[in-house]
Amino acid sequence: MSCLKKIGLLSCLTFSFMFTLVADDSVPNIVKKDSTVADVKTVPPPPYWDHFLIMIWQFRHSVAKEYKNYEKVNIHGFHIDRSNKKLAALSKEKKWLFYVDHAADKGFLHLSKSRGKFNVNFKSGKLQQRPNCLVDPKTLDAMKGYLKKNINNAKDAYPVGYSLDDEISIGSFCSAVELDNHPLSIADYRRFLKRNYDGDIKKLNKQYGSDYKEFGEIKPVTFHKYYPLIESTNLHEINLSHWCDWRSYMDTQFADCLKKMTHYANSLDPKRPTGFVGGQGPTAFGGYNWRKLSKSAQWCEAYESGGNNEIIRSFWGQKRPLLKTFFPRTKTSGHIRNVWFLWYYMVHGNRGVIVWPANFFKDGGVAPHVERLAPTFKEVQGPMSKLIVDSEFQYDDIAIYYSHPSIQITWCLDADSHKETWPNRKSSMDNNLSTSHLTRMGWHKGLEDIGFQPRYIHKDHLLGDFLTKEKVKVLILNRTLALSDAEIIKITDFVKNGGTVIADHMTGIYDRHGKARKKGALNDLFGISRDLSKGILNGKTTTEVDGEIDWGRLSNKNYIKGTQFNGVNIVENGIKATTGKAMGNLGGKEYMIVKNTGKGKTIFMNLSTIGYYKIRGKRDKGSGFRSFLSKLMTYGGVTRRITLKENGKAPYILESLFWKKDGKNVLAIVRNPSMGSSIYGKETSEGDIGKEKLKVTITFDKPVMNFVNARTKKKFKNGKKFVVEFVPFEAGLFTYD
Repeated sequence: MSCLKKIGLLSCLTFSFMFTLVADDSVPNIVKKDSTVADVKTVPPPPYWDHFLIMIWQFRHSVAKEYKNYEKVNIHGFHIDRSNKKLAALSKEKKWLFYVDHAADKGFLHLSKSRGKFNVNFKSGKLQQRPNCLVDPKTLDAMKGYLKKNINNAKDAYPVGYSLDDEISIGSFCSAVELDNHPLSIADYRRFLKRNYDGDIKKLNKQYGSDYKEFGEIKPVTFHKYYPLIESTNLHEINLSHWCDWRSYMDTQFADCLKKMTHYANSLDPKRPTGFVGGQGPTAFGGYNWRKLSKSAQWCEAYESGGNNEIIRSFWGQKRPLLKTFFPRTKTSGHIRNVWFLWYYMVHGNRGVIVWPANFFKDGGVAPHVERLAPTFKEVQGPMSKLIVDSEFQYDDIAIYYSHPSIQITWCLDADSHKETWPNRKSSMDNNLSTSHLTRMGWHKGLEDIGFQPRYIHKDHLLGDFLTKEKVKVLILNRTLALSDAEIIKITDFVKNGGTVIADHMTGIYDRHGKARKKGALNDLFGISRDLSKGILNGKTTTEVDGEIDWGRLSNKNYIKGTQFNGVNIVENGIKATTGKAMGNLGGKEYMIVKNTGKGKTIFMNLSTIGYYKIRGKRDKGSGFRSFLSKLMTYGGVTRRITLKENGKAPYILESLFWKKDGKNVLAIVRNPSMGSSIYGKETSEGDIGKEKLKVTITFDKPVMNFVNARTKKKFKNGKKFVVEFVPFEAGLFTYD
């Protein structure tokens, strides 16, 4: 007997595939199983925060001494670290706005040296106890004590919100650290398992391939157990349930702690939102399951990682503020990027930025690179921002599925190339080389490049009939490796009732806990068969981007190039059309398999979008994939609201964003490079923003009235086509009926 079967990892030999699907979770059941803490309610931003707001972090200076320099560059916002009565009084006197950081102090939600951080070995890969266990009443009471002091000292002035802490995490950012085996944490983990398996230990044993007698015997496992057992040819046999459930529990523990602190903060000040800053991208470690976090906070500042901006906006809308950290570039050559950054995030619906002011002041005044930004600071915080911040974003009829179990499994497949050195897979590597991040951004940026704005939905939306209520036409299953039976039923019903489902690759090969299915969950719906023993890509890898080869940015070194169609990889080697029709075959690898079912249709691409994301920032690259993507959307019944021409040619990474406020339509057009950030939030981007004024031709799908350039006030005649001009490192902003 193989070692895989001995420890329950050969799932296909330990259970028979259920052809009769059981709706094992509904929205009420999911909420009950996920958490025993009530979701936080929305606390809208205070009425005086009705515009895009620039707030300066108090680093190596004090606004109390520098407020005249603030005024000189049109800034009237700052931050208070924990508690500062003098700065609160300044806010009250001048009616300047601020947020409170470290409201729950430092060291609880962000581990610090003074509170035991160095008691954790961040490279061991072993299960360890977290300093300041997040289910320990002592930890919670300590944070509440700081919240009470800090909020009470600020709330009579003009705070816009309270941040519990900065760069919060179960461990350190999103690095692979296996915490927390504190006795209270283990006891709560067992209660979580008992809820999720309906109190039935036999049900858990069937899932794990184990023989536990009771839930009290179960201990967490780390990835050390799994990396020796994952091979490129046995993806259809592995069972990650025990580890995935552990990571899911820690996500819930983290989210529940934030809920408790937010509820308490709201009891102290019910008029201002509570959240956190320094948010990371969605991944298996750190607690960054954004489906859960979206219910745990009322505002946040999140770094540009893995599509955070679009994911959070989709889950929250504009009622819960989202911000970014702004690191002004100091060299003259960086001015264009500075201006673009502010416009880009303002028109994307962010409610402001937090400025890291290193080198901000010089010789008693502001530094030249900051003084040059004064006109931009003024305009982005003025009436233009009021067209955006309280408006409703207008999505196209396209939804991209956010599946956190799939993100967990993808992390395992990405990390497997490291083998025993997997604990060295730090946040910086995951930010740059996560297959989840890169395929997601390939989809999102690709759709934006052809004029569409998709939204993200998660399991609660799907099971709550969101697709029907919002009249979604196309559902994209982006690297949705894991699906529950209930999700499968809803997706199938969506197709039967007239929807189009497009999946990229490896769809539904695991259940919601991370156990391989003997047969892909949606094989019949797509009209395919698959043989995963033939592997993916070159047949020797479990990942498309191998951080073991090179841990830097996505490059020709770490990108595993396989057989390609329109510049993107064909992924699965063992896909065959059965009741579907393969529209392409390269080297015996079938792709683009289409099928009609009921009133709807499915497309199983067997492709990855990473290849497109890798080259989209290069001029004159990627047109074949964009054309292909356009045809896919047309096939799904989705049409563009507008088409653009840039200086008479096809546009280069120009994005169109649509908003609506008080019945008035708002259109923003902005340069849209590929975005990323370091773990500390410093923005990176790939793509040429440009300097020279653009002449952009906008053609609507139907005539519009009262088209006005909101920035110049120029009015246009009613019609379908408009020629406008703006500089590419700012944004074009227009209103119409």
